[in-house]
Amino acid sequence: MNSLNPLRYKPAQIAKTLVATLTGVIGLLGLFAAEFAEGPLATVGGWAAAAALFLTPILVFLKRAEPWIDLLDGPEQES
Repeated sequence: MNSLNPLRYKPAQIAKTLVATLTGVIGLLGLFAAEFAEGPLATVGGWAAAAALFLTPILVFLKRAEPWIDLLDGPEQES
């Protein structure tokens, strides 16, 4: 296994996975803060979780990002 990308994912696919993972982690941390903390931290945690849940599909599947994603992918290569 000489490659860090043995399944040959495109950079755009990797970027989408990273964005989805990051927003998921932020959402979970916000839910934990809202549940187990008190005061302002609980309020901020609730808002962070709501924002992460709202922004995840927008950030991952944003139609206007296609030109940038295509630039990341580069030219198509045939196997």
